[in-house]
Amino acid sequence: MRRSSWLAFLPLLAFVVLVLALITALQHNNADGNKFALHVDEPAPLTDLPAVDKDQPGFTTHDRLGHPYMVNFFASWCVPCHAEHEALLDLVHRFHVPIIGISYKDTPSKTQSFLVKNGNPFLVVAIDTAGRTGIDWGITGVPETFVIDAQGIIRLHLVGPLTDESIDHQLLPLWDKITR
Repeated sequence: MRRSSWLAFLPLLAFVVLVLALITALQHNNADGNKFALHVDEPAPLTDLPAVDKDQPGFTTHDRLGHPYMVNFFASWCVPCHAEHEALLDLVHRFHVPIIGISYKDTPSKTQSFLVKNGNPFLVVAIDTAGRTGIDWGITGVPETFVIDAQGIIRLHLVGPLTDESIDHQLLPLWDKITR
């Protein structure tokens, strides 16, 4: 009976070991040398994505050097993305923040329908169908927003939908600072 009691804890022990291994892996570089999660004050990863609309230019980080901007990863299927969309429109209309939208693991037609229905706050709408660029940027899901300065350095990374609090207390004060 004692032996069977000990064996009952074996799955729990295996789970703890797997969790510790995952945490360790997330703290180290992957085989490509890219970090799983980017840190503030590091250069934005080199990115070259096609536009959702093939008649429009895509997004490259190289083209944005010299200009501060935001990058917002979103998807038409993402409920929190719908919730933050009004905040993105407000940032563009009231504060003239240039936002690059990256449609994450979505289709061009669904992305375009989402933007037609809800409004398009984005200067450029690029598509990351396979999700590789999201990995390069270190996102864990959508929505996620980055503020990039004119030198191409990530100055802020917000996980989850933008809120009045995150906009008023984090994003706008930083935006004011990097655009002076």
